Amino acid sequence: MDKRLKALAGFVALMLIPLLAGCNNDGEYVIKGNNVFFSYWTFSFGTINDTLPEVNATRFESVKDWLGKDDKHVYFKERLIAGADPATIEAKKYPLCHDKRDYYYKGVPMHVSSVKNFEVVKWNEDDMWAIDGRYAFYDSLRIEPRDINSFKVQNWNVAVDSEHVYRYGKILPLADPATYVEEWNGFYSRDKSHIWYMGELIEDIDYATFTIDKDGAHDKHGHFYRGERVSEERWKEIKAQNEDL
Repeated sequence: MDKRLKALAGFVALMLIPLLAGCNNDGEYVIKGNNVFFSYWTFSFGTINDTLPEVNATRFESVKDWLGKDDKHVYFKERLIAGADPATIEAKKYPLCHDKRDYYYKGVPMHVSSVKNFEVVKWNEDDMWAIDGRYAFYDSLRIEPRDINSFKVQNWNVAVDSEHVYRYGKILPLADPATYVEEWNGFYSRDKSHIWYMGELIEDIDYATFTIDKDGAHDKHGHFYRGERVSEERWKEIKAQNEDL
């Protein structure tokens, strides 16, 4: 790519950042007569007003911009949180809340064993790992390890215990938790005898000679692109395309 075009592309990307960042606001609750709406603005469609179901507008109040309640119900944005207790609901860091019985992630009941012992272990904008003394959790997905004391979070999408590797909260079949590691920004991963690409086992591979370098993944028989073996000709095409970026 011409250097001038690269510079122009970089300038356009920088100019788009503030625009894209303002595409969606977080929203707020709006009461109109007997209805309550969760109102938010989008770049594509303008203002959206989603109606809260079964709401008592005269008893409604906002706990946070994203959490509301009336005398009988609790809402995450516009969605009714099944079984949540409005009398004891408390907002934690978005999108987490709890009442006296349970925790809720994005409005989904987590079915914790202990509200008191619930603890967030790792958190970013898109992923949450937590434990409660008996169970572990990835977002709202409950994990039931045989030995919770062996449960450890490796990074934002992987955790292990004494028996399993969990990727995005789900068991990765065949993976050995004692030797499992992620490589190349998490695209490839391996244990003592297997290699995966984005959680998919690569079967056509020579484990002993598999390597990853700045150009990608290889074994003694050739090259891999996105976890699949490609011909030498195709590999040269891909490499040339990457050099032009």
